[in-house]
Amino acid sequence: MSFRWAEKPVSFRHHLQDTSRNEPPSIPRITLLGMERAGMQTLFRQAPAVILNSDDRVKTFVESMFDWLGLADQPTGDKRLSFDSNLFDLARNHQEGNMRVGDMFRFVPKSFGHLARKFAVYRKADDRSLQTYPDAFYLGNRLTSVPRGIVESAWNLMSGVLASAMPSQAGAMDYAIEVDVLVYPTLSSDVRRVQTLLTDGALLGESRSSAGFWSQLGQRIDAGTGHAAGVFAKKGIRDLFAIASLIPGFRNLLASLNERMLIADEGSTPRGFQVMAPAHFDRTRYITALMGRRYNLDTQILWKDRWISLPVTGEAMAIFPSSRICSVSDITATCHRVLMHDSSGSKGTGSRNVTVSLAVVDRRRYGNVSVIKNLLA
Repeated sequence: MSFRWAEKPVSFRHHLQDTSRNEPPSIPRITLLGMERAGMQTLFRQAPAVILNSDDRVKTFVESMFDWLGLADQPTGDKRLSFDSNLFDLARNHQEGNMRVGDMFRFVPKSFGHLARKFAVYRKADDRSLQTYPDAFYLGNRLTSVPRGIVESAWNLMSGVLASAMPSQAGAMDYAIEVDVLVYPTLSSDVRRVQTLLTDGALLGESRSSAGFWSQLGQRIDAGTGHAAGVFAKKGIRDLFAIASLIPGFRNLLASLNERMLIADEGSTPRGFQVMAPAHFDRTRYITALMGRRYNLDTQILWKDRWISLPVTGEAMAIFPSSRICSVSDITATCHRVLMHDSSGSKGTGSRNVTVSLAVVDRRRYGNVSVIKNLLA
């Protein structure tokens, strides 16, 4: 079986327990040959993640995604704007009330901080041909289809991963592949700035009515609860903290106390880091695979009571089991989080934090394919 153990990943000082005296565990690596021999199932029982390397398909897929979305440093072929450069395009590609597919913003303090493009790949029930939903996105005044090469690569990569991780179940599963491209800021302060921009823009249209006033108050209270730490973050108290923080005489005092508790809180992030996605399990997925190009972003997995870095690059695929796999096997799901190291002060950077995520999900999550548009709306 062709797999080897990776170099020890960089670990941060922030752990659930004091494990600083122990060497961090190593994430196993596997080749395409090892994956084809069902080696991933064995490794998932030993470790919470596996790195697929020495597979040229991964690099080709990532480069194709970046070129299509205009995210490449030196795009090949026709130069195009990046998909996140036009707010009107993002609005056209967004599906109201739907956070599974389309284009979207997710900027919530201490919870999420990215914009995304998402689509699903599945086989039609009748002729088993590969389909995507949505199958096209606006770029300027043009509706551009998802490139066929990207669709086939996403399906082939994750079908191989599924067969390797669940060899006895994969053949009978009716599954779909979720493809997500997440673009994160490179400055932690930009998360707050984007949230403020979106909130203030929405409130301008409501400011002339009493309903607008109450909407504004509610949104500011929601933002305050999102920043609460320590005792202020406890249920019931966080709402009082958010309301009191709006009062001029208490605002600075509470902000100072909250900051101190944030630093002292054992469950908070390491100093100098911003949460882009809190610790969580991917509850609707069987398997998740990450690729991308990072500047100061770090995905960490929980292993043996400590957080360790998961190497996410454009040449290899970092793969871990998700919650749905527990319902059909004895493999344990992996808890993970996303942090950003803010080392550049208040100055911007031309670099990007981009994650490409592929995930195996139950196709029934998308309902009857013949009426999928109505069910997903």
